[in-house]
Amino acid sequence: MRLPAFTQTIRFRLTIWYSSLLLVFGVAFVVALNVAVRLDRPQVVLFDTLHVPDIEWQPVQAAPESSVNGFVPVVSPGVIVQEAEAQIRSQNLDRLQTWSLGAVLALALASGVGGYIISGVMLRPIRDITQVASEISATNLARRIGYQGPEDELKRLADTFDSMIARLEDAFERQRRFVQDASHELRTPLAAIRASIEVAEMEAELTPEEYRELLETVKAQTERLTRLSEDLLLLTAHEGAELECEPVALCRLAEVVLREMEPLARRRGVALEADVPPGLAALAHPNHLHRSLMNLVDNAIKYGADGGRVVIGARREGIEAVLWVQDFGPGIPKEAQPRVFDRFYRVDRGRSRREGGSGLGLAIVAELVRAMGGEVRLHSQPGHGATFEIRLPAANEA
Repeated sequence: MRLPAFTQTIRFRLTIWYSSLLLVFGVAFVVALNVAVRLDRPQVVLFDTLHVPDIEWQPVQAAPESSVNGFVPVVSPGVIVQEAEAQIRSQNLDRLQTWSLGAVLALALASGVGGYIISGVMLRPIRDITQVASEISATNLARRIGYQGPEDELKRLADTFDSMIARLEDAFERQRRFVQDASHELRTPLAAIRASIEVAEMEAELTPEEYRELLETVKAQTERLTRLSEDLLLLTAHEGAELECEPVALCRLAEVVLREMEPLARRRGVALEADVPPGLAALAHPNHLHRSLMNLVDNAIKYGADGGRVVIGARREGIEAVLWVQDFGPGIPKEAQPRVFDRFYRVDRGRSRREGGSGLGLAIVAELVRAMGGEVRLHSQPGHGATFEIRLPAANEA
């Protein structure tokens, strides 16, 4: 036999437990009360103090015309009173037992109804959570419980659920933008490659120089696709991960990056400088800190002032090692600064495309530094350049 659905709810179980407990205590109270009354019956001494005899046997003389003679019992008033008291006491005990049992049953019934109503009120946040959860989908994360009530466990549960949904909504929104931006970024080089191939197919008499230009275009766009795919793989590989870190000497790291970025800086007429004190080290992943610093220097060279300079510096602040890259270009507008670490975000889209950037450089820096237990900060005043800081736990140089 299958029980009704409502009997499977927490509300019903709470009601049963509450009512059963109250019923057990009520029955125990009634039993104890009746036992105590029966064991402690008072002795009525109203007539005992008057020394009224119980029963006397007296001779009775029959009427003259009767031939019967003998004795008949004569009941005294004391016996009558005692028997009446016993009957009244027994009736009172019976009534007490009946009424007390009736009161217990009524109390159990009332507690069941009241407990069911009260448990429904107390469990309303859980019911609301269930309702909201059933209405949530990947395209509809705007629902919230918004529970108003005392700061108890249920209120904290409802608030925690709302916070979780808010985080999910933000994550889905970022994922949606990421897919849209990635699709757009992939479509541009693919369209350029396709156009070059179509030109080669339609133009039957292309000169070797024109063929070379088409091949250079295809090669450049292919390289752009390769960089974009590598950047996407790097981002997804370390998203939410924590890396194993070790002491990294910042002075040696700066020297390596300066040497690797020198050709690009020379083509732009940008002077590279280093201001890193020896002996300063940070607790980091060597390869990922190297990639982060490369991205920052590359960004400073491309978007700083042509013919200017880029400085790599480091300092220690308390328990942190701060590695920074400064350019002296036009700077970053204040309204754009909160979004510079977003994926595919570009302050100047036209210039970024000319430079061949994927729009993921700073996003990769932020993700890698976060995975190393640090953070990236931006300081910029429009017209006075920009400074990016990588803050990591300081360490003794290995």
